[in-house]
Amino acid sequence: MSNRVVNVGYQNRTPFLNAAASAQLRAEIDQQIDQQIEEWYATVPAAAHLEGKNVDSAYYKRNLIETAWRIRLLRVAESKALTEIAKRSPEAAQVWANYEQEEMLHDELFIDDLAKVGVSREEFLSVEPYLSTKLLTGYFSYLLDHEGPLGVVAYSYLVEYVNVKLEPRKLVALKDSVGESNIGGQISHSHTDINDDHPGEVWAALRFLIRGDDDIAALKKYLQEHQRLLAQYFEELYQDTLAGGEHAEQKEAVAV
Repeated sequence: MSNRVVNVGYQNRTPFLNAAASAQLRAEIDQQIDQQIEEWYATVPAAAHLEGKNVDSAYYKRNLIETAWRIRLLRVAESKALTEIAKRSPEAAQVWANYEQEEMLHDELFIDDLAKVGVSREEFLSVEPYLSTKLLTGYFSYLLDHEGPLGVVAYSYLVEYVNVKLEPRKLVALKDSVGESNIGGQISHSHTDINDDHPGEVWAALRFLIRGDDDIAALKKYLQEHQRLLAQYFEELYQDTLAGGEHAEQKEAVAV
């Protein structure tokens, strides 16, 4: 009689991609994301706003609020993803658990920065997340229920790669427009991403989850879909703050 226990990650322990193939695919994925970044700057309203000299106060604060909400909401789905990952690969689960441990409470870093520009914790809690954030959270749940954890991990690779590539440039600009003393949480978040090599950590989990060419094709598709969902958020943020002139009086550097 065969053992009916199967979802414990003891099958296919050898990665589909050897070290060289993994490095080659990662370079290919990074090139895809670089192209998506170019498309982002070309098509998303006010895509480089936080890199400018005069940062709109409402835009800046609302972005911090939504970032904190996204960490809070997505960490629930990402914690559920650990269960699905462990069923497939204990090695990937170990990497993912460590990554989540390092990221789990980073919402507090953004909430701390909000307090420095006059937004209290109570005010933060009174703001409901955007529809785009709710849709992204729902997409994660769909993936875990119907497609598996690969798409959830793919999102983290996209975000971590972009953060390490672009966040230092944004922080340099924010030091001038908002004040270095007011962005300590964001600096700490970026420091963790870069110094703990979060893109490399997430890629290590992806490598163990990729089981064939179909997964590679799915990974590329997930990155495109995640970019569209992220664009929806920044379009919503733009409409809520910069569009229409309703916040014209706030279109100046955030008070320090």
